[in-house]
Amino acid sequence: LIYFIIYNTYIHPLSKYPGPFLAKFTDLYAAYHGWKGDLHLDMWRCHQKYGDRVRYAPNALLVNTAEGLRDIYSFGPSSSFSKGATYEPMIHRAPNTLTIRGGREHARRRRILSQGLSERALRSYEPRIMSHIQTLAGVVAADATLDARDSRLWGAPVDMGSLCSYLTFDIMADVVFDERYSLLTEHKFRYVVDAIEISNTRMAGLIQAPWFARHKLDRHLFRAAIKSRNRFLKFLGGMLGSRMKRLSRPIDDAKDTQPNDLFGNLAVAKDPDTGSSFTANELAAESATLVFAGTDTSSTALAAVLFYLAHNPSCYARAAAEVRSVFGVGHQVTGQRLPSCVYLKACVEEALRMSPPVGGTPWREVSAAQGAVVDGEHLPRGTTVGVGIYSVQHSCAYYDEPFQYRPERWLADSPGNDAEKVNRARSVFAPFSVGPRSCLGRGLAQHELMLATATLLNVGDFRLPDGRDGVVGCGTPGAELGRHREGEFQLKDFITGQKDGPILQFSMF
Repeated sequence: LIYFIIYNTYIHPLSKYPGPFLAKFTDLYAAYHGWKGDLHLDMWRCHQKYGDRVRYAPNALLVNTAEGLRDIYSFGPSSSFSKGATYEPMIHRAPNTLTIRGGREHARRRRILSQGLSERALRSYEPRIMSHIQTLAGVVAADATLDARDSRLWGAPVDMGSLCSYLTFDIMADVVFDERYSLLTEHKFRYVVDAIEISNTRMAGLIQAPWFARHKLDRHLFRAAIKSRNRFLKFLGGMLGSRMKRLSRPIDDAKDTQPNDLFGNLAVAKDPDTGSSFTANELAAESATLVFAGTDTSSTALAAVLFYLAHNPSCYARAAAEVRSVFGVGHQVTGQRLPSCVYLKACVEEALRMSPPVGGTPWREVSAAQGAVVDGEHLPRGTTVGVGIYSVQHSCAYYDEPFQYRPERWLADSPGNDAEKVNRARSVFAPFSVGPRSCLGRGLAQHELMLATATLLNVGDFRLPDGRDGVVGCGTPGAELGRHREGEFQLKDFITGQKDGPILQFSMF
């Protein structure tokens, strides 16, 4: 024990880096904050206290610079980094693109997956996406009553946190599996969204301390989360089985000769380099991951966009005016004309910067025998290293007033801004990670966000309700550092951000 203390304090390769005292000796420090749901905030607090390089576990280093982000994640085929043991708890039966450590296999799967997420494919999914967004617009306008203050009909306050989750699940189930569960209008399957969120509370701690899962200790500590995971997996298995049966049936040429959902596209896709296709197990693992990850992250991102627009009236007014000018008030929003909504895109990006759906760090392990250089520092083989997304996206080195919601920071022609400032901001903007292991579903997620936000702005107005409902999702003055900012959409970091609210009222034109 004495040798262990001396070695970790004075001899270990990371001993020269400052950090929390307990982190020198155990990864339970990080696991505790993962379990607590404030990992992203604690990483930011550590950088404020210790600087840009923080020892966050006995063998893990956090870096908070653009150079570090580039060195770790933006690599080529001969990379010095791989996904390490932190991803082991996420593997269930078969590995997927999110959890695969090996570079060649990961690259092969991405080449196949990218065909189901190409621009052409996204355009073909748009009618499915829009049908659910239009359903949402109908749901939020229900139970409208006359408000004497402006003589308009306003709907009852609605929890957009929950509705965003229902929307994105409905979209992903439809786009990926051609299944309609109608969570937006029916209660029967809403337990699935709750099961995803509850199961993530377990995984948030295990990723920081994988040995918990290795020794099966999590079975005693996270029984409710495991029960929720199993419930979700049972539902997912039924959905996969149903789609597999339809895939195996002969195609009716009179009705349809082309796959029209993502699952169908992936089933016939081939690796352009090798000609190989997904096996049945690979197809199941990848499509299930798309539903799981796409539901959680996109719903949090959309809720954040709505929160910041509702709490920043000048940004709301400018975004609404732009959308209504591009599409015409009340007319259907289309993806083809969305690129004209430059300010709306800036609003979405600023929400993703302020409250990224994945705010922690995607850990990497130095795998090269000679070690690797990160931000000018040599790290030996076996070292775990990463950049906290929330932390670096709130660094004063790259953003003026980093805790202020300012969409204009992404527009070079805005007053007080220029191309250099925008480039500096973009150098650490990584809500979908960066490099060859970045989120493949990024295009689909951004398309959803833009379509949904533009539609809600074009069919009516939304506002914060009076009283306590109007501050749901806000920070609380006097709360712990990071939870005290009233203008920041507060998330709990359980791998993906879990949210509360915002609660909004809608009035349709």
